[in-house]
Amino acid sequence: MDVKVSPVKAMYSKRYILPAVTLVFSVFSVWLYSQPSASSQVEVGQLWLGQVNQGALALEVTGFGVLESKVQRFLTAANEAVIEEILLKPGAVVTPDSVILTMSNPGIGQALVQAELALKAEKGKLKQLVLTQEREMLDANNQQAELRLDLDVVKARFEAETKLANSGIVTQLTLLETQAQVNKLSGRLANSQQRLAQLTRLHQQSLQIQKEQIDEKQSLLALAKDRMARLQVKAGIDGVLQALPVELGQSVSVGSQLALVGGTDELIAVVQVPQRDVQGMMPGMQASIDTRGGVAEGEVRLIDPVVKEGNVEVEIALTGTLPDNARPSLNVEARIRLGTLPDALYIKAPVNVAQHSRHQVFKVDDERHTAELTWLEFGAKSGQFIEIKAGAARDQRFILSDMRQYAEQSHISLN
Repeated sequence: MDVKVSPVKAMYSKRYILPAVTLVFSVFSVWLYSQPSASSQVEVGQLWLGQVNQGALALEVTGFGVLESKVQRFLTAANEAVIEEILLKPGAVVTPDSVILTMSNPGIGQALVQAELALKAEKGKLKQLVLTQEREMLDANNQQAELRLDLDVVKARFEAETKLANSGIVTQLTLLETQAQVNKLSGRLANSQQRLAQLTRLHQQSLQIQKEQIDEKQSLLALAKDRMARLQVKAGIDGVLQALPVELGQSVSVGSQLALVGGTDELIAVVQVPQRDVQGMMPGMQASIDTRGGVAEGEVRLIDPVVKEGNVEVEIALTGTLPDNARPSLNVEARIRLGTLPDALYIKAPVNVAQHSRHQVFKVDDERHTAELTWLEFGAKSGQFIEIKAGAARDQRFILSDMRQYAEQSHISLN
């Protein structure tokens, strides 16, 4: 039986089948075009090539950081005050007497005036005390002199009456009365001498107490002067002003940070080294510090055990002559020498290859103008070079460029 097809249905089928086939073909073509061929053609001029070398490989680690002062002086506010004038800015070269900034505090000035007046008053008391003691000593000496004179007169009378009494001219009673006067005046003179000695000691003690009062007031005055002098913030050492975290008109309290001064006599380099490069680094290793104005030799002094943002802080003491531009806060590059591999195979490090790893790299065949994907085992890295432990021989060439887009191919053709 013949089945009749409606012309309308036939037209309908042709209308939709043709676009569908076209769409599938287009998608397939795009996919096929996006896939690398079994042997992709690559221009050699667009590639970065490297050759395997053999020999001594100096192991170096590079770090970047700044120079810091080994001797630093952190200046803080000794009193509450207001920043009145800023005379120097960070980076300025300073001497011990260089005034960085000045501050004001009316209370400190008033305390200084009061301390000066108090000292002057105590010195006035000392002068008055000395005058009083001189007068007392003068009276005591006059009184003693009178007693000594009276005693001499009575003694002379007693000697005369003693002779007259032997002749019967003076009675024994009169002689006894004169003897009593001699004894009485002798006693008074002895007492006067004791009182004079005691008065001398009392005067010395009074003077000592008054002098201590003066010393106390002098100490308070010196303290007031020191507080006044501290309103002028001086560097205190030869060096460079590194930081000034205050502004004009700012109020500061006791202990507030005012300035940081770093000495220029002794500098250290504080550099950041990637954590992966610290392996094998030890204190005492030699380093060179590039200041962009010269190179100074150094020695690793401290390796911080804490890792921050993938880096380790390394402190290097500068041991050689410093370049003329060396100063605190200067950006520097450090090269730390970890040692030497005496007979190593090495090549410039390919892109995205880390030390002590295993990675696939295209080996160049110059005769066939091709490159074959080869496994290489890498060792230590030194600057732009990296050690090859296995998978390569001397003078072989490899593609160092980023070849991840050809990772699914074992061979590529080189034009």
